Amino acid sequence: MLTYRFKFRDRIPKKDNKFLLRLIKRNLGHYPSAQGLSDKRILEIMNGYSRVVMLTTTRGKRIGFLSWTEKKPILFLELCVLSEQYQGKGIASHYLHTLEQYAIERNFTTMQFYVDKVNTEAYELYRRFGFIPLPTPPYAPTILMQKRLM
Repeated sequence: MLTYRFKFRDRIPKKDNKFLLRLIKRNLGHYPSAQGLSDKRILEIMNGYSRVVMLTTTRGKRIGFLSWTEKKPILFLELCVLSEQYQGKGIASHYLHTLEQYAIERNFTTMQFYVDKVNTEAYELYRRFGFIPLPTPPYAPTILMQKRLM
């Protein structure tokens, strides 16, 4: 595994929205839960999240983002998306650990998120990270995953 150094920064909509839309469409657009969403609707949804944090190299190159919603006692992970060249290198695991520490420090007791049923890579990543699937109707395109923090 290669060693990378990255930074977090808050999303700057005018600077980051085109990058976010391109990354979402390229990485998630083929999943059932994302199909049919317009750019406008994606941005409306993202504007409702508590936080959208960009992941950048130390030189400022954007490589992905995390977004989440905070509704105590649950921190709900909305999206964790990386550019293709940075996937499979342990970066998402690192940032999930960082987000978990953030949640613990702010007294959240649970982290949750939805993963598309056909996204087996993400499902396995989150299982390895300690999330468990909750009962989901068979017709739902997603699975609700949860991790207790305390």
